[in-house]
Amino acid sequence: MKFFNLLVLTLCFCACASGHRIENVKLVNTQKDKPVFMNDGQKRTVLKMSFDINKKNYNFLLLATKKENYINFKIFGDFASVISSVNLRGGNFDYEIIPPFSTDEITQALEEILLTLFEKNADLIKQSEKVAVYKQGALKQKYYFNEGDNLPYKLKQTSPLANKTFLFENYKDGVPQNITVKAKFNLIEINFDLLAHD
Repeated sequence: MKFFNLLVLTLCFCACASGHRIENVKLVNTQKDKPVFMNDGQKRTVLKMSFDINKKNYNFLLLATKKENYINFKIFGDFASVISSVNLRGGNFDYEIIPPFSTDEITQALEEILLTLFEKNADLIKQSEKVAVYKQGALKQKYYFNEGDNLPYKLKQTSPLANKTFLFENYKDGVPQNITVKAKFNLIEINFDLLAHD
């Protein structure tokens, strides 16, 4: 009888120990990813930006090129004219060409969007099965995941300027092909369509 009790106790102990190991493996495998362009070895990304102002549609091309220790962004308008050129280096922006339509508010909003889509350095505050929260300077970013997914479908960004919602759609090889950014109670909407990423 003592042998039987000892056997049952041993089996229970082994089951608890192995169950704990399985839980740890499960936690490791649920690591969530942020959809950041040029996260790996990519050198170039081209996005079509479109938005409406006063019932008129505007389209631009955003070309991001990875250099040795920074990313250069060029915004092209009509007839392939360069409207803006700016370098992102360690979370800081250095303008070579300032866009003519620029105001402090527009510049800050554009910089916050570029930081979100291209700068991978952010501090993870907390992570669960469906939410991951990051801090990046003055920005707080809360990513939302469908159950079992590693890549988010939505991001809510808290900013001193204006809170924004990013919707990530049509993933291909872990990269969203369409991104919609909404702000100011959905009165502002910017659409990004991925044209090239290599």
